[in-house]
Amino acid sequence: MDEDGVLIEPRRIPGDPDIDHPIILNLFEPYFEFLRKELKIKKSALKRLRFPSMACCSADMDGRKVSIFGTPLGSPQAALMLERLIAMGARKILTFGCCGSLQPDLGTGNLVIPTEALSEEGTSAHYPLPPGRRAEADIKIAQLCLATSREKKFKTVAGRVWTTDALFRETRGKTKKYSAMGLLAVEMEMSALFTVAAYRGIQLGGLLVVSDELASLEWKTGFLNPLFWLASRKASRMAVEICLNL
Repeated sequence: MDEDGVLIEPRRIPGDPDIDHPIILNLFEPYFEFLRKELKIKKSALKRLRFPSMACCSADMDGRKVSIFGTPLGSPQAALMLERLIAMGARKILTFGCCGSLQPDLGTGNLVIPTEALSEEGTSAHYPLPPGRRAEADIKIAQLCLATSREKKFKTVAGRVWTTDALFRETRGKTKKYSAMGLLAVEMEMSALFTVAAYRGIQLGGLLVVSDELASLEWKTGFLNPLFWLASRKASRMAVEICLNL
């Protein structure tokens, strides 16, 4: 008996769509509405899938199909959703969300392209990767995100981020330490998503809008700043363009 064999495999269930095209996995609830509007999809066309419950919608643009799925909160749910999406056929995935900046020159409304993630979440350890395989962003997706965002005149940086399970335990000590290590931002899903993607052998990259700033060791929220929402709408438009070019 294979002691490492799992009892529950991710699989298709009745009602699942066939995903044979690039998709956006939305990581921040308000962005789903932005993306829906960019794709000109009526609210009545939204669907909700079961296990786990997730909203989705699809559109054809310039002869190419793109779908949006969302919205997980935290690594366990993000990994569960990703496993299910892969079982439905997803092979190229752009994740789109927001993050807290750890660097003083990275402000609200700027963009972060995560390439790797320092994991302080409990999901990734359950996906042992074979020697030589790394939990990191797909190079082509990361390069496309970086080139497109700079073309659109966003201040954009690419690099390592910090993934945590504990939003309310982002301590001053950890923030100072990880900022000094050069980590760009903190968020709650990317290390698990990179790990599952590497484990399953699919392409995944990310695009994150800076929503708040932590580098000063004081919390500076951008959620009440109109510039954050303007940048987010612009980034939503760009996320659709990137996905269509995957």
